[in-house]
Amino acid sequence: MLGRFQALADRVPWIFVAPFSGVLADRWPKRTVMIGADLARAAIVFAFIFAPNLPVLLALVGLKTVFSTLFAPAEQAAIRMVVPENLLFAANSLSQLVEQSTKVIGPALGGLLVSFSSPQTAFAIDAATFLVSAAILSRLPPIGVAGTSAEADEEKGPAESGFWQELREGLVYIARRRALLISMVSFAAAIFLLLAFDSLSPLAFREFGVSKALFGVAIGAIGLGGVLGALAVGRYGGDVNPFVLMGGGSVVIGGLVAVMGVGLLSDLDAPPLLWTPVLFAVGLASAGVLIASPTILQLETPPELMGRVDTSWAAIPTACQLFAPVLGAVVASWQSVGFVFAAAGASLALVGVVVLIVRPPVGLDVPGGVRVEDVPVAPAGMPADPPSTLIHPTTKGATA
Repeated sequence: MLGRFQALADRVPWIFVAPFSGVLADRWPKRTVMIGADLARAAIVFAFIFAPNLPVLLALVGLKTVFSTLFAPAEQAAIRMVVPENLLFAANSLSQLVEQSTKVIGPALGGLLVSFSSPQTAFAIDAATFLVSAAILSRLPPIGVAGTSAEADEEKGPAESGFWQELREGLVYIARRRALLISMVSFAAAIFLLLAFDSLSPLAFREFGVSKALFGVAIGAIGLGGVLGALAVGRYGGDVNPFVLMGGGSVVIGGLVAVMGVGLLSDLDAPPLLWTPVLFAVGLASAGVLIASPTILQLETPPELMGRVDTSWAAIPTACQLFAPVLGAVVASWQSVGFVFAAAGASLALVGVVVLIVRPPVGLDVPGGVRVEDVPVAPAGMPADPPSTLIHPTTKGATA
């Protein structure tokens, strides 16, 4: 029950608040937004120490997430404005590498801190990490709004156009971009299907006879696969249509999960260690999906719309994160855990096949979209993006 309330506090702002945060992130200087969000989160996490009860703590978690919805679109916009297009795959791979590493290292360090000290100490150190992040960001040059000088934008007031009009512009832009729509729907479907069986993994491993010790090895195999996959995509993914990575990754993950489901349904008597390389391959393939998705978003979106498009695009996949585990549990109680793995895996593989077949070209000058010459240049002092082409440097062969 506690986990459900925490999930609500952590996810609901991403669905209902983030689209409005995206408007503010596009209006305001990116460096200032990120530093301000970090300082606010540092204060909120420090306040965790003094929370008198669980409802107050959950409210603080929700408030912290609100500021995260402001940081994330500003971060995406900053990447889009600073990183040349031919380096976006590498930048997103590095970001995914850091994120996957912190998911492994963070809980381990947190557990050690709580074991040898107290939760309050862990909260204090967590708050300090946001201060460190703010200090690092303060070393960046000013990053303003696309089409203006960063220094002038630091002094600029609110945008003249209406707030609701700006929010609508982001939604309309997504609706008019075929590649964005396909990536949003396919990523949402992938997230939904992944989480439908992911929450049942402990039960599946128990049916496979995986001990508690081997369970840690299995989770580590997924994490290691994700890290190595991020490195491989960053090194070799620049010449591949990102939809190929997204679709191919979905096919591999879905196929392997379906195999696990068949193994559960047939009571396959196999050594528990057999599943470790399977899970490693799942982690390896997941890097393609998780890196291709933001790359498509960045390549399809002009810098001045990045915040609004990013937050609106992510609303549906985030909603899937709330409902998928519930549906997975319901279906598992109706049928079995193996049935959920087999059905969700096969469905995910099918989604991947469709993405591979459709795989639209990616880039701002795809017919019907924004022309490159109409997109404002990067802020003064920042490296400008190289001109896009229908087959541009990061998506060579996109029309194949």
